[in-house]
Amino acid sequence: MGENRTPFSEEQIKGVYRAIHERRDIRAYRPEAVEDGVLQRLLEAAHHAPSVGFMQPWNFILITDKARRRALYEHFLQCNEEASQHFEGERKLKYDSLKLQGILDAPINIVFTCDRSRGGKHVLGRNTIPDTDIYSTCLAIENFWLAARAEGLGVGWMSIHKIETLHSILEIPAHVLPVAYLTLGYPVSFPDAPLLESTGWRAREDLTNLVYENVWGQLKEFAPKEQPPKAGGHIQTSTESSAGRSIGREAETVRHRLDHLTKPRGSLGDLEDWIVHLAAIQKRNVPLCDHPHILLFAGDHGIAAHHISAYGQHVTAQMMYQYVAGTAAINSIARANGIALSIYDVGVNHDFGNAEGIQHRKVKMGTRDFQIDCAMTPDECRAAYEHGRSSVLELPDTCSIIGLGEMGIGNTTAASTIACALLGDSAENLTGAGTGIGPDTRKRKIEIIEKGLSLHRQQIASPMDAIARLGGYEIASLAGAIEGAFEKNIPVVLDGFITGVAALAAVRHRPEVHSVLIAGHSSKEKAHAQILAKLNLRPILNLNLRLGEGSGAALAMGLIANACRLYSDMKTFEEANIIFAENEQARL
Repeated sequence: MGENRTPFSEEQIKGVYRAIHERRDIRAYRPEAVEDGVLQRLLEAAHHAPSVGFMQPWNFILITDKARRRALYEHFLQCNEEASQHFEGERKLKYDSLKLQGILDAPINIVFTCDRSRGGKHVLGRNTIPDTDIYSTCLAIENFWLAARAEGLGVGWMSIHKIETLHSILEIPAHVLPVAYLTLGYPVSFPDAPLLESTGWRAREDLTNLVYENVWGQLKEFAPKEQPPKAGGHIQTSTESSAGRSIGREAETVRHRLDHLTKPRGSLGDLEDWIVHLAAIQKRNVPLCDHPHILLFAGDHGIAAHHISAYGQHVTAQMMYQYVAGTAAINSIARANGIALSIYDVGVNHDFGNAEGIQHRKVKMGTRDFQIDCAMTPDECRAAYEHGRSSVLELPDTCSIIGLGEMGIGNTTAASTIACALLGDSAENLTGAGTGIGPDTRKRKIEIIEKGLSLHRQQIASPMDAIARLGGYEIASLAGAIEGAFEKNIPVVLDGFITGVAALAAVRHRPEVHSVLIAGHSSKEKAHAQILAKLNLRPILNLNLRLGEGSGAALAMGLIANACRLYSDMKTFEEANIIFAENEQARL
């Protein structure tokens, strides 16, 4: 073998490092079973780990009994509650928001044990460091974990338990140590970063601060790493606005081609209108739905203190952690449709620290109570608006369509109040159930809206003034995002009632932005249909949704992507060499 010859190919080397860098601690699993053959391969990988004195101290306990799993889960809940008491304030809220186990939903639960008596009293290499048997078992765990990642499986290490309880429930002998309780299965997703890093629990340490030379504390000096070129293309600025653009030519070209595809004319129904509209917005003869992106803006509301929602204000922050962890509805829908998701904190009443999974654009920790004061100052509202606008302008030029979503306990009340101000209608007519409130809470909600309107209505001088006085940071950001999309010729798929109200304000503020709007769906919220009618937008879907988060927008974007694919893949009669004299009389 030559001196410079490597035993692995370049692709194999990349595969090893990919498994290492993409290994994640998984907590949420799909229900598909893991085949016995795959499980056996993983256990073989674990069994081939190095061990002190070739001791091989490991055993693997597969937990298939549902009663034992349930007992272990109940034990976890007890231990988790005890652990939660060690944290306070925002740190405790963050801890309580994390899903730290997959005991019940993982297809396989497995405990790696270390038999400390194996190999006799004197094991080669263990005389001076007796715990090397435990270290060896940890190497088996890592082999198992990396092999699982290579197979597309996820592994989670559930460490919130007491050793003695595992001994009891699993009937493990006293001389055998349970080292790791693992869950295994096909994950809902492989997060881009470890959960605790993306949620800001802890940041990854800088490697250059961890490598010493010769003695403790003497840092090793490495040559500087080459910086890769930054991603993304040209960002259009406000001075390059697309106002006054001509959009007719592309629409005519696309409509003509649609009429000549191998299908009866107009047979794709509303899909044909969406294809034409998309082409007009993008100024393309072939409309695209490439690199779709959902932008979800979150903020808290001072009026939430009056219990106008089925949930407390702290749920906004907890849901933000669910978005980052990839376990919320919008995460699932976005994954299923190949849509990127970005989460923006523009005004949540919680300190997310350095959570890497969140775009930190916070203007303030929640709005003021609009019954007493303006929800935002004009400067705060402008800042949130600009955050929304810049978030779209910063997207790479490859992004051809965006959807909007929001999160904020109390924001249906804020949106209803803005709608009343913009439409001149009553709170009774425009106030719905929001998060599923009952009639008594709805009555209180209407009273709060009416009180806010009586305080501010006479002073509202513009749509942005309505948002500042009555709205929220996320609503202002949604309006700004629409302007940013207009400047970049990007279609905007609206979600439900709250994004609709933001769109109405944006159009009243700058009418030309209407040209990029697409209504993703008509929600169950009482006033949404009225908002869409004022915007003259026909919704793509009507599924009685009232979730928010961008869920309806994401579902509609999946349908739009199918429409674009139809248009690009289908052939005209001429291209398909189908030539016949059409019977025009049949149309009569």
